Amino acid sequence: MLFSSLRALTGQITKAAALSLILLPAWASASSSPAKVLVSIKPLELIASAITDGVSQPELLLPPGTSPHDYSLRPSDVRKLTNADLVFWVGEDLESFMTDLLDRHVDKNRSIPLMDVPGVEVKNLLTAEQDEDEHAGHNHANEHGHEHDHHGHNHGSHDPHIWLSPENAIAMARTMTQALSEADKANAEKYQHNYLAFADKVQATDQLNQSVLKDAKKQGFFVFHDAWGYFTRHYGLTVLDTFTVSPEQAPGARHMVQLRNQLLEAGNTCIFREPQFKPSYLKTMTDKTDASVDVLDPLASDIKPGPDAYPQFMSELAVTIRDCLADAGQKPAK
Repeated sequence: MLFSSLRALTGQITKAAALSLILLPAWASASSSPAKVLVSIKPLELIASAITDGVSQPELLLPPGTSPHDYSLRPSDVRKLTNADLVFWVGEDLESFMTDLLDRHVDKNRSIPLMDVPGVEVKNLLTAEQDEDEHAGHNHANEHGHEHDHHGHNHGSHDPHIWLSPENAIAMARTMTQALSEADKANAEKYQHNYLAFADKVQATDQLNQSVLKDAKKQGFFVFHDAWGYFTRHYGLTVLDTFTVSPEQAPGARHMVQLRNQLLEAGNTCIFREPQFKPSYLKTMTDKTDASVDVLDPLASDIKPGPDAYPQFMSELAVTIRDCLADAGQKPAK
């Protein structure tokens, strides 16, 4: 199960809200105006909008479809950050462009990096785990000396795409609920009600996705960049390889050859690219292979925020993977 008891979680939230009635943080508004919430990226907006439903609409920092990997803040973004009562972001592993500005202009009690909150389990990138496995298996000082060039990134080994785990989504929603209940005591009961509804919907969608992806567990597939570890681990799916870890950089020459050979060997499979990136090398890589190309969007660019948005997002990901792999399996080999 995604969590052991909704009642236990409700108790945690209710106690936090009750305490806030006695010791309201200095930054919390004494008026009845809803707290101004700013979220860094669209997936966090989907979660936050479920919690604030019927009270307010969170403001989104990055425009929908914008990759946080290479974003540069604008003056208008600085104003949004300084005007917000609460800022929810993933953390410096993803939005490194926010770190200095938050340190300078936003009180630490108002800035909540969700990678660090209780209940969020942070895992390593799939490619980092593969490298560890390879190094543990044999010494490839000669044959693998420059293979890490396909990683070509400055990230650590931690995977920042935490929202692609339903358990993490519920943990983040719980933290948002607690923070909002403290900052906006007039609407605390509504936030708590919304949280329980959100957790129920995520759990129901997760159970459905387990069924949707049952047959997909039998096939492997390729992804454009290393964003899908939380989702694939949770549902028991197999990523055969990633084209790149950092989407701003093309894979190295050696990795391109390796990928091409893997695609030929895999036969009828799928490659999932992302709408934010259209790598020119993809057509060359797939030429004369049996691979199908489809789109998975980890940033939920086309999903409208609301109480059902995050479950819809996760459901659409599952259906896309299932349908692509099912269609690929029915194609005649070239």
